[in-house]
Amino acid sequence: MGIYSVTVLGNVEQCRTEAEISLDEQLVAVVYETSDGWHTEVIASQLTPSQDDFEIAVNTALQTLSHYVNRRGENPPRNATRETFALWLMMKDDGTAMGIPSKNGVRS
Repeated sequence: MGIYSVTVLGNVEQCRTEAEISLDEQLVAVVYETSDGWHTEVIASQLTPSQDDFEIAVNTALQTLSHYVNRRGENPPRNATRETFALWLMMKDDGTAMGIPSKNGVRS
């Protein structure tokens, strides 16, 4: 039986912070929020572990993403480099981005 893992990343192309759900290192779903709510895109056509395990992974992704203050990608910084924009997407409500304290504090 496989184990789900959740990885959070700043998706510069889609202008959002998202959580990738993987099963045994294979991407199976992406969770993100837009102005019209939360979305889960299932990528794998066949999920063999239990539906309960998958729902737990999705809930974990939602809870994790809820701490990212710029997850929707709204009002991004102007003239930001790709790296600065990615870091902005990864800003958390505790004032850190990727585990590093922000020099400017939390900005949304």
